[in-house]
Amino acid sequence: MNIDLGSIPYLAIILSALAICIFGSIWYSPKVFWNTWLKLKGLNEDQLPSVGKVMLGSILMAIVNSLLLAIIVGWVNIEGLIDGLWLGLVVGLIIAGTSATNAMYEGMKLKLYMITAGFHVISMIIAGIIIGSFV
Repeated sequence: MNIDLGSIPYLAIILSALAICIFGSIWYSPKVFWNTWLKLKGLNEDQLPSVGKVMLGSILMAIVNSLLLAIIVGWVNIEGLIDGLWLGLVVGLIIAGTSATNAMYEGMKLKLYMITAGFHVISMIIAGIIIGSFV
């Protein structure tokens, strides 16, 4: 398979990454899952790494994930946001399924796994919709 860098919708990648970051800031906000996530991890806020480093890493990974999803969109000839939604769902479920193996070995509580996996599935759906709407 070839990657045609000229056909990659770079604006869609940036918008997708931005949407993932916005969604993540809502998903992991104190009014949604932040407090539960901290409790299930057995952490307090003093034990967490620098917010700046984490945010920079999150932004970079959102860009990388969006770019990779855009490459897959080109390979499988996605046409439109509905196809993008389905691709995002499949990719998100692959990520969640792969993460489930790690979660089992780590003895992760089901609720913690569901919070994390839910974020990945929904963020890939959002990315798929955005990228799919550009092709």
